[in-house]
Amino acid sequence: MSGNLAVELAPELRDRVREIIADVLEVDPEEIREEHSFAEDFEADSLLVIEMFSRFERQLRLEIPQEELVDLDDLATAYALIARHVTAPSGV
Repeated sequence: MSGNLAVELAPELRDRVREIIADVLEVDPEEIREEHSFAEDFEADSLLVIEMFSRFERQLRLEIPQEELVDLDDLATAYALIARHVTAPSGV
């Protein structure tokens, strides 16, 4: 059961991450599950993963080291990646 790191993210942030990924993959957010591989299940190539990474940084206002890009292949990993780099909650 992956996703134990996702607990650190607020539900709204998890939804936002899923929406960003879905937009890049051109699928509905509900189609993406934590166990799905972006590459295998959605045929995402490295350019799409770079686009996800870029949108995380821009839309979520994060700075993520590029070496972490190679690990980004599923929703659970995306949640964990964002959780490591979120500096402050932005609940308004």
